[in-house]
Amino acid sequence: MRYFTKFFLLIIFLCSLFFSINVPADSTIIDITIEPVDPLPLSTITFMVTIDNVSNIEDARLIFQECREDMCFVEKWNESMNEINGVYQTSITLLHEQATQCKYSIAIKENGTWLNSEPAFFNLRIDDQENLSNNVTPGFDFVFALCTIAAAIFLLEVKKDA
Repeated sequence: MRYFTKFFLLIIFLCSLFFSINVPADSTIIDITIEPVDPLPLSTITFMVTIDNVSNIEDARLIFQECREDMCFVEKWNESMNEINGVYQTSITLLHEQATQCKYSIAIKENGTWLNSEPAFFNLRIDDQENLSNNVTPGFDFVFALCTIAAAIFLLEVKKDA
């Protein structure tokens, strides 16, 4: 009986050398494209993800969040991506005017298991003219104009009396 067990294990070992079992490789993300390249707050952004082994993919999702420098907003998207000619894509419309950057990752379901990419960030373009107009406090221009008119009237009255 002892020799039979050793013989059986030897046969299994030799068979494993000659008959390899092909395990499908995990899909990897080749490229992520974001359009427009330099998005503004409140704009619509399209994500296009190229994956190398699309035949095994059951589902692909975009995990997305808008952020400021110091924190991310509460809303978090978990958007399904549509496959078009081997490229997965979806669009998101931003909600926060105060957002300065966005955080995203890609989740791929393959063979019943979810694989998540590392989170990545990209900055939003903040329009310089918009920043200048946001930093100016309205109404103070009128005060300066009123002071200038009052000073001019005062100088004219002083000149008349002299």
